[in-house]
Amino acid sequence: MTRAKATTVLKREASKAKEVLLQRALAAYEEALISNQIFSIREAARCFNVPRATLQARINGRKSILESNSDKSWLDDAESQVIVNELIHLAEQGFPDTKRHLCNQVNAVIQDKLGDPSFHVGENWVDRWLEKWGKWLSTYWTTSLDSVRARALNPGVVHDYFQKVEETILKYKIEPDCLWTMDESSCAFWSFMQDQGGWTGREAGPACSEGW
Repeated sequence: MTRAKATTVLKREASKAKEVLLQRALAAYEEALISNQIFSIREAARCFNVPRATLQARINGRKSILESNSDKSWLDDAESQVIVNELIHLAEQGFPDTKRHLCNQVNAVIQDKLGDPSFHVGENWVDRWLEKWGKWLSTYWTTSLDSVRARALNPGVVHDYFQKVEETILKYKIEPDCLWTMDESSCAFWSFMQDQGGWTGREAGPACSEGW
């Protein structure tokens, strides 16, 4: 079932669509001026179905609402994109972030930029930020661990996991003797040694897992 879009998202999309028409009207009017054609502001507004007063204001140099809001935003698009990329990276590694921790991350960035350690945004600001970047990010409610584990064990997820492991090994040039497996009871270091029954991994006991 498709999730209904939030009202703020619909308003933002409508504002962007209106801005596209204004830019086209503005470009047509300026092109007519350069080529000495007769093309009034009223005609340009009527052709592109935009308010004449708004087009006149834009010709006079007034910024769009989107540009004004961007100037007033605590994070610019470049800073937001860095956070988005980090959130996506965490999710791909199996550690999706929480809204509360995201709020702390945003506050740390803004506090460093403003030099004001007392500054902070609330979760409402984070909600609006997530709506703005909803093309790349989405929120969801967690489910019981057992059902998640059951759905997670499928060929696509397993293949994706081992592909990420291989990419990580190649990227950081990890040697085979630096690889190990681990669970709540022990960790096995895969520096292989010969046993009577063949080649086996050397397993460290529970004390090892306490130190990690």
